[in-house]
Amino acid sequence: MYAKVITASNGKAEIQLICTDSTGEAMHCGACSMGQKSVNKGETVLAENGIGAESGDMVEYAIKEHGELKAATLLFMLPLAVLIIVLGVAGMAGIGLWQSFLAGTAALAATFIGLQMRLKNKTYYYISGIK
Repeated sequence: MYAKVITASNGKAEIQLICTDSTGEAMHCGACSMGQKSVNKGETVLAENGIGAESGDMVEYAIKEHGELKAATLLFMLPLAVLIIVLGVAGMAGIGLWQSFLAGTAALAATFIGLQMRLKNKTYYYISGIK
């Protein structure tokens, strides 16, 4: 998979993903044509820049091992576990249904905000080579 480096600093790079459906190396995901949008405008993500790519370079990128699983666990399973725990504690405390719902919603919102602040510069992408 290929990308263009937009900015690079402090061992990280913002890269613009480029759709290459003609490559025989990997399966094509089809995300670029899903909404019938232009394939020239790619998604930008943050990636680790261990090889020192500079702005404007075409690079190959990859996802770290088990990156999808770790991201799904952090972004979906952790908030769900917090919500269930808060609802259980509120139920055992004898709090009413609406108050339990509001407490669970507040805890869910706090979890999402905390994750966003903590994982602001976290990435599961890395630059594997310069093209």
